[in-house]
Amino acid sequence: MEETVAASFVLGRRCGFEEAHSRQDARLAVRIFDLTHDLHHLDDEYRDLLYYAGLLHDIGYVEGYWGHHKTAYKLILKADLPGLTERERQIVANVARYHRGARPKLKHAGFAALDVDDREIATMLGSILRLADGLDRGHTDAVRDLDVWLEGDDLMVLVDCPLGCSAEVWAGEKKGRFFGDVFDVRVQVRKRSDA
Repeated sequence: MEETVAASFVLGRRCGFEEAHSRQDARLAVRIFDLTHDLHHLDDEYRDLLYYAGLLHDIGYVEGYWGHHKTAYKLILKADLPGLTERERQIVANVARYHRGARPKLKHAGFAALDVDDREIATMLGSILRLADGLDRGHTDAVRDLDVWLEGDDLMVLVDCPLGCSAEVWAGEKKGRFFGDVFDVRVQVRKRSDA
């Protein structure tokens, strides 16, 4: 894993990525992954792939904001990321691609190229990364920690934000709709003092 993480940072820096935001999204994504295991039932190898996608999801900014998620997908596919198989690189690229914009569709060639199981994995991981990305809406690392639990059909996401995070709460709920649709829950994001 260390070799792949190091290569991810080299690629990110070469593309001028916003390192603090990428670290925050990757950190929040794996935290959500850990706390929602009862929903996704994925092994830890996919936790690592989610982490790499979190680090690399915004490298497409190197060519501008519009379509940066698609550019990130292309750059990851071409990248030398030691420690990853071709299959794993395709999953990472798809997860990064779906952190924003359209949801996965079979008309998207890169998504359709995955086998059925890997499409399901990329969809689940993409929905987690999209939620994590919403929780750093202001790119300020406002969310220090979070907790997640199920209350009936609601997935409660309680965030610790010592300096405030109204944008993160709003964007977390908005971007969390994808997660909610994938796992058949309604995502409710609350600041700890609001709970």
